[in-house]
Amino acid sequence: MSKIMMISSDCHAGALPGTYIEYLPEQYREAGRRWWIGFAREMMSRAGTFFDQEAVDEYTDKGGSRGIMGKKPDAAPLDDDALMAMLSDETSAFAPRRGEFDAAQRAKDLDGDGVAAEVIFPQMVTFGAGLMQYRDEILPEQNLEGIRAYNRWLSDFCKTNPDRHLGVALINVDDIDVTVKEIREAKEMGLRGGILLPTSTGEHPFYHHPRYEPLWTVCEELDMPLHSHSGWSPDYGDVESATAMYISEVDMWPRRAFPALVWSGAFERHPNLKLVFTEAGSGWILEALRLLEFKAANPIFKYFTKGLSLSPTEYFARNCYIGASFMPVHEGAMRHRIGVDRLMYGTDYPHIEGTWPNTLPQLQETFLGYPEDELRAILGRNALEVYDLDEARLAPIVEKIGLSLADVRGEA
Repeated sequence: MSKIMMISSDCHAGALPGTYIEYLPEQYREAGRRWWIGFAREMMSRAGTFFDQEAVDEYTDKGGSRGIMGKKPDAAPLDDDALMAMLSDETSAFAPRRGEFDAAQRAKDLDGDGVAAEVIFPQMVTFGAGLMQYRDEILPEQNLEGIRAYNRWLSDFCKTNPDRHLGVALINVDDIDVTVKEIREAKEMGLRGGILLPTSTGEHPFYHHPRYEPLWTVCEELDMPLHSHSGWSPDYGDVESATAMYISEVDMWPRRAFPALVWSGAFERHPNLKLVFTEAGSGWILEALRLLEFKAANPIFKYFTKGLSLSPTEYFARNCYIGASFMPVHEGAMRHRIGVDRLMYGTDYPHIEGTWPNTLPQLQETFLGYPEDELRAILGRNALEVYDLDEARLAPIVEKIGLSLADVRGEA
């Protein structure tokens, strides 16, 4: 095709809180409502402390949502009913970007960025489900129902345009038999993007433990890629430097899944299992592989590699990919050492730290001078293979809204 097929490996979607309540079983709706009210009050107290206000204002002027990351609402209601109404009002200060829950608006936003298809990760979900799992003290059954409500909503959302929206299902790891069942149901619901592996396992063992073997088995069987996405961190409290600590370490935690699956032999037993690291940077993998190779080659740690037929680097090259969200120039320069076939570009729509709605200038900066085959691989073709997408079905969309090679290279 003449245009560039761009598949964003990192986008986000989420319903208004009132919509999620409708997807909960009746007996959990009042508890879900109370959870959202409590969450909103906490976020109101922290509003204006996450991103620099000038940057938030600039993003808002370009069409983004101020939401809870900007300055505090001028007159936040104290009444619970009024607050819940505000949370469910798409015009309120608490509403996310309309494209996060409105499929028609989302299609327009994707078109404007030249994105033909996307992998969808969550926003905050009822009962603390989502990227921040195992951080809040909530009942395990409530967490599970929050997950199920999100997966049902996401399934319905993706069905509005199944060729373009690849939903990533939420899971928790409290009961692995239940988790396996949830993964099968997610596949049946059409969530083709795979599953989000919680970055923290809470009180449970980490992913090197044999208890997760059924999880690896079902994901390989169903070709459901595992995703480890930044978002979780320890709770650093409300002191002035807490956000700086969070931002400094947030992309470190999701990387921990890699050595766990290498040393435990999960990749050895499941050669077709896929693990994608999303919005966690990309250059880090080179130092991680250097360190793991050093350990593997050290005679005093010879037992580390017992039963393993490949080296850590070889497992990465066979089983792993990186969702290189808004890949900067310096990380792109490492692409040959990382593996061009391992990298997938992501816009992080609609987050302020992502590239939307100004993706093209960032593409031109990063991909200046790239050979066409490398550019096409990172922007779309690698994702075609990871998610087993039908190129023929995407081709008309690409030809309609895609960017030209000259556009991306800044030659137009």
